[in-house]
Amino acid sequence: MNGVRAEERVEALDGVRGIAILAVVLMHCAMFGMVRPDIATHWLTRTLQLGWIGVDLFFVLSGFLITGILVRTKERPHYFRNFYARRALRIFPLYYVVITLLLFVLPRAATTVAEKIPYYLYVQNFAWLWPGETNHDVARTITWSLAVEEQFYLVWPAVVWLASRRWLVRVCVAMVVGAIALRFVLLGAGASSVYFLTPCRFDGLAAGALLALLPSPRPAVARSLAAAGLAGLGVTAWLSGSSLPEHNLPMQQWGILAALPLASGLLVLARSGGWFARVCENPVLRSFGRYSYCIYLVHILLVEQVIRGWIAFAQANPGALDHVSAPAIVLSFTAMCVPVVWLAGWLSWHVFEKHVLVLKRRFES
Repeated sequence: MNGVRAEERVEALDGVRGIAILAVVLMHCAMFGMVRPDIATHWLTRTLQLGWIGVDLFFVLSGFLITGILVRTKERPHYFRNFYARRALRIFPLYYVVITLLLFVLPRAATTVAEKIPYYLYVQNFAWLWPGETNHDVARTITWSLAVEEQFYLVWPAVVWLASRRWLVRVCVAMVVGAIALRFVLLGAGASSVYFLTPCRFDGLAAGALLALLPSPRPAVARSLAAAGLAGLGVTAWLSGSSLPEHNLPMQQWGILAALPLASGLLVLARSGGWFARVCENPVLRSFGRYSYCIYLVHILLVEQVIRGWIAFAQANPGALDHVSAPAIVLSFTAMCVPVVWLAGWLSWHVFEKHVLVLKRRFES
């Protein structure tokens, strides 16, 4: 499959989104659903917490799809207007509704005016470095990845428009190498976390762009990439003592690096047919992909509500969970959260998002 046609509609890519969002939801269920510590629960939560790679999968997929759209439309009228208008219609309405609720309406951790402004400008991932936030609230700080993508969208259309295909490939390779090198340099110089910095995360977006520009690798190559990435993540998590990248030097050095071939390999396999593509074409998984944007924005709020329900049940029924194993509690908690977040995504899509997206017809590319 050559690069020009790489972005044509592939149903399995909705399934890739579904895998990515489920990985992120499972990670946060494991983080918030911690119960009685035992060895089984320890390894279960450590495994689920590797779900942060869902964000890297989103980055690779975004780079792939956006670059394909831009390459196909760069010679057409209203190239910039159509791209930015369509992106704004997809991203801004729901984001600003949710972020306004988090910052001004819902009873969340307090923020100053100076702390609120970066969220409206999509620069919160840089604003956290200095001076940081007084009260950390993961429900809003998860939007760092949306800021990374918005900053990428801001400059990438101009790069694609100016560069030939050959030079665009070279730019993507430089971005991959540069982002990896910058992470190692900054972490080696004593930085505690480069996880949120846009220049340090361009490798996933650029890798996806390369997949849109170059002939698709053979499935055997993709399987090797995915296997190598998965093994690298497992080894790094084992040796570092944690599956989470934040303030975890080995995971930020080697774990994020291992996530790149894993995400790239999965994307290629989803487009190549075979059993993995059939999994990604499953209607349920694809529905999670379709509703993934809302799920990402609100799943923390919903997981917190499920936690409150568990606490209320435990208080109303003392001893009811004493004989239930800790892993069973974590899995039951997760099993309750997943349909709740799906329902929120379904409602958002049918009540709000799809009606806004009708306006995309005015900016057909």
